[in-house]
Amino acid sequence: MPTADRKPSLHGLPDERHDYQRVAVNLLGRYMLEDRREFPCQVVDMSPAGMAVIAPVNGYEGERVIAYIDQFGRLEGSIVRVFGNGFAMSFAATARKRDKLTARLARFAKHDIIGAAAERRED
Repeated sequence: MPTADRKPSLHGLPDERHDYQRVAVNLLGRYMLEDRREFPCQVVDMSPAGMAVIAPVNGYEGERVIAYIDQFGRLEGSIVRVFGNGFAMSFAATARKRDKLTARLARFAKHDIIGAAAERRED
């Protein structure tokens, strides 16, 4: 299939490797590009190393981004991939910040699993 006919993917290529397991999330926030323009966004998946966001305006690969995400706060990094309706960014974080993100994501994932099980019981 020609490249132009392919639909953008939030999860990248199947053979793409990530250092951390990604957690599917649905979080709102905002982000600021290098030129200081600020936009709303929705995070669709996250790991301690990065996240994928649906965004109205894409930056360019390598551009610095500062994001403020509900329940996670300020996250800094750079764009590593751009797709039709958003981008993926990697975080520039210390080991301590990554540990905090890992713990928070684990709690977030656990809460989602418990919440989903409770919903199934109610049905």
